[in-house]
Amino acid sequence: MKKRGFGLIIGIIIVLMGGLLGRSLWQPDPADLVTHGLERLNAATSFRYSLTQHQWVEGKDRVLTQVLGEKDGGNTRILGQLAGSEVEMIKIGDSTYSKDPFSKKWIRFANAQAAQEVFLAELNPLSSLQMKELGEVMLSDQEKVNGEKVWVCHLSPSVQNQMMEVFWTDFQYTLYIRKSDKTLVKATIEAKNKEKSEPMTMTLEFKDIGKKINIQAPNI
Repeated sequence: MKKRGFGLIIGIIIVLMGGLLGRSLWQPDPADLVTHGLERLNAATSFRYSLTQHQWVEGKDRVLTQVLGEKDGGNTRILGQLAGSEVEMIKIGDSTYSKDPFSKKWIRFANAQAAQEVFLAELNPLSSLQMKELGEVMLSDQEKVNGEKVWVCHLSPSVQNQMMEVFWTDFQYTLYIRKSDKTLVKATIEAKNKEKSEPMTMTLEFKDIGKKINIQAPNI
């Protein structure tokens, strides 16, 4: 009886260890993971984000854009630096406002649509993640982003962003997808300038996804 009881315990331990080992070694389908991660982020009604863009110009690494933003439905607010100048903008529906860095007064764009097209990546970071085709998706190491475990996926997609297609080529994406809910929380985009083949890197991070964010029009 003792031997049978001991054998039963050993059997249970082996089953449990096998289950744990199987879970640790299991990996999702990379293309499905990327598709799901993009869908969940695009479906989010609100989030906060950071965007940093580097570009090599005449052999030197320059920071073109470094902004913090928050989005709530059709409203967006950004704060940071763009091409060496301070920028603070608020988009409320179809209206876009910019704070003058010298007078600190808010100015409403006469042509809001043109302004939103110029600042497309900054006001709508998801525009840089629109893809026609994913291409081959490679799943690599697991890492952590802001303390949370993520899957890391590499791909070379064809992009669905006219502005990016005009100036850049050879796109390489690294996407970080949170394991807990399969939501995209970070993306690194690498490309080359079409004219001079100089490299560009854009890094996007997302947090507070789905949390309540209040963005209001400025007093002008």
